[in-house]
Amino acid sequence: MTIPATVQDTTDRGSSREDLRVLQVRHRDTPNSPSPDATLLVQRKELIVGQTTRLTLKVKRIDSQRPHGSNQFSWSACYSPAGFGNNERVKLTDEECRSGGFVHMPLRGLLGYRIGTYLMTEIVSWAKQWPTAEVMTIQLSWEDEKPGAWDGMNKPRRDRFYEQYGISFTLSETESAITARSESMLAGDLTTEVADRAWRLNIQEVNASEWLLDQQHLLEERDRQLTKITRKAASAESRLDRIVAHPYRYALSRLLTNPLAWGFLGVVVVGASLAKEVIS
Repeated sequence: MTIPATVQDTTDRGSSREDLRVLQVRHRDTPNSPSPDATLLVQRKELIVGQTTRLTLKVKRIDSQRPHGSNQFSWSACYSPAGFGNNERVKLTDEECRSGGFVHMPLRGLLGYRIGTYLMTEIVSWAKQWPTAEVMTIQLSWEDEKPGAWDGMNKPRRDRFYEQYGISFTLSETESAITARSESMLAGDLTTEVADRAWRLNIQEVNASEWLLDQQHLLEERDRQLTKITRKAASAESRLDRIVAHPYRYALSRLLTNPLAWGFLGVVVVGASLAKEVIS
């Protein structure tokens, strides 16, 4: 995935690197609509702490159509080299390389817009730079599968989501809140090709500085249009004041400047002359 960095600080261990990008999101059924259904600001921050590397994607919905409630969340991943009895490992769902973990995207009204696919593709692409690292277990929760959860279609959608990255699951042998766990695999075996094509169908990734510049141009154009409208309104108001103050003068001026009125007057004059000749 291309990273259109706008703010970046590349220093040594213990520092962070970050960039901003804007996502213009449209419904998958109307990917060519003139206006996006949602606009998201995504902050990508990579932090190195000791031997651990963390990646955090902070997402905030910034369009005027956003609903009340939660319109922001973060998604983190981590990498830890081998040591202290642990193998080299990468976690796709948490900033700490510890057991457990799941994926959740709480943006209301945007279920099925492939936002999760965009973010997971970014995470997986980042993780693949350590191809020999073990991918730590991802757990699937019964809360996502129970009848009525997430419009009742979450399980097949979730299964397709993970399949894009080559992640397979083993069903839990005992009844519990955890229904399945991801099978062992290395980061180098993760795939992104299918997912990368999928999110591009209805999501446009824009450099944040370019987006802000476009917004500035749009505001300036609207300001120019508003100025023109304001001037026209002021001129019309001034004209109305003059009409109210001198209605007869206005009527006479309209009569004198109206070609139809002059034509009518000419017809009257000619008619009067003809009538005079007939009478005489």
